[in-house]
Amino acid sequence: MSRKPVAGRIVVWVGLVAAVLGGRAVADDAASSYRTHVDARINRGVLGAINVGVPLFNSGDPTGCYRVYQGALTGMAPALDYRPELKRAVETGLTQAESLPDFTQRAFALRKVLDQVYNETRARRSLWDRLGGEPAVRAVVHDFVGIAASDPKVDFTRGGSFPIDAAGVANLEQRLVEFVSAASGGPLKYVGRDMKTTHAGMKITEAQFNAIAGDLVAVLKKYKVPQKEIDELVGAVATTKKDMVEEPGSEATTATKSLWDRLGGEPAVKAVIHDFVGIAASDPNVDFTRGGTHPIDAAGVANLEKLLVEFVSSATGGPLKYEGRDMKTTHEGMKITEAQFNAIAADLISVLQKYKVPKKEIDELVGIVATTKKDMVEAP
Repeated sequence: MSRKPVAGRIVVWVGLVAAVLGGRAVADDAASSYRTHVDARINRGVLGAINVGVPLFNSGDPTGCYRVYQGALTGMAPALDYRPELKRAVETGLTQAESLPDFTQRAFALRKVLDQVYNETRARRSLWDRLGGEPAVRAVVHDFVGIAASDPKVDFTRGGSFPIDAAGVANLEQRLVEFVSAASGGPLKYVGRDMKTTHAGMKITEAQFNAIAGDLVAVLKKYKVPQKEIDELVGAVATTKKDMVEEPGSEATTATKSLWDRLGGEPAVKAVIHDFVGIAASDPNVDFTRGGTHPIDAAGVANLEKLLVEFVSSATGGPLKYEGRDMKTTHEGMKITEAQFNAIAADLISVLQKYKVPKKEIDELVGIVATTKKDMVEAP
């Protein structure tokens, strides 16, 4: 195959990338909108590059495929100033690919970089949207209220002390839909009373709260909601436990509970870890991939979240055993600085505060995390 057509495709593609990434000037007072705007443009550019490059590669032209990928990434890099860690990964990938001995290897190397850019710039749908939005949530809440009302383990009316008529049920369902919306990134604002005031005097026990959570999980599974979304929603519900449970002796019971249980157990910890990893990965003060030298794909993120949940469980009296490597071995060679470690801790605190974890439990968990500092920090 002649070099001229390949060169021609490069020029055309670089021009196409410039067009896709053009118009970066958006309102300076809307940083988040700017980020979303450019993410969408870059994401489309990645898909365009792949759609052009793959047929070239499959037709026996790895050189052309590589040049398309190279031109696309070269055009994208300047637009990634708002994502410094991703920009470094792109620049590092371009440099490393150039040093590989043949164009097939170079094309494969840059495809990995394109996949990383795609995964980090694609729109992250809110939990509300992933649950199916208002129609789906209303259906789940309606069935959930019906099941919980007839569940003797829940004791919905507190032995008849809190009767509820049809209008009351309708109002309850509306408040619950609003609560789910507020907790999952939906558009509906919760206008009800706070959980503690609403349930004051009902003397709800921990067993009854757990029965309510069990009924919710059953309904979500009935609607075939994926486990990931179930864990996130139940994690949000678990944060209300401290405001709803009033069983006799609960103060003494709380004092003897493990930190794992006080955090809300596995569903709540999974939700916290999921959000924490997402925030840390996009925090330039953390440098999650160490300048692109430690890239991580979706499977790697899932495994990391699993190991972090196990670590928190092992450290807080939970039932899950940590099966990963020790902290020192895991982070050896990453040259993590004290400032970066502190940034990670700050991201964790912000997520715990988002889930309204009490300060006492935050301090305990962060204190545990602090014990790993000596094994993680290597750089001055």
